[in-house]
Amino acid sequence: MPPQQKVSKELLYSIGNGKHDNIEVGRCAVKEVGLEKFIRSIVKEIDLHLQKDVVFNLNERGILYNWDNVFEIERVYSQCLGISNRLYQCRGYTHEEKQRVAYFILEEYNERIYSFLPDFKFFVVVFCYYDSNRGVTKVDVQYDQMSFFLHCLGVIQLHRWVSGNVLTPFAIRWMRVYKATRLVHPITFLAQITLAIWLLYRLFAL
Repeated sequence: MPPQQKVSKELLYSIGNGKHDNIEVGRCAVKEVGLEKFIRSIVKEIDLHLQKDVVFNLNERGILYNWDNVFEIERVYSQCLGISNRLYQCRGYTHEEKQRVAYFILEEYNERIYSFLPDFKFFVVVFCYYDSNRGVTKVDVQYDQMSFFLHCLGVIQLHRWVSGNVLTPFAIRWMRVYKATRLVHPITFLAQITLAIWLLYRLFAL
């Protein structure tokens, strides 16, 4: 696993004119093991601080309302998925101070408990909102959840091969046939999905 370290931010540039708010774009090589240490470090990069309460939206799969629950659930969740350590690293950010929001691109390096489960990297986008006192009030975390679980199961490479060599060629051929009918429309598209579901049901019901 890469070593733990923490480096201050570097402002790359600021965008602004008379009509729009200034947008600060930068990079910060903050690295921490564990979500709690990382969160507490990353908010300091743009002079924010954590409050006890927060609206933490975890990829629309769960909403938490205080940081203690966020950090506790992350630790238990990691153990359930066979993850022994998580190294979080900030790859860059965009800060719109007038709107009181910052967008962070995070890299997650996951070290596994068992040797037969491969370590993996994963990328996450975090939207961080704060109040006039620069206290964080809301956090939205967004990522590809299906890919994350495929990584956890160690089958992401198989999934990529099937997607690239089986599903994608089939989808391209289907698209060309569908386009040739000149019936491309949301209604006909939904009708095809309904027909496919019905055929699969009939196939497996036999």
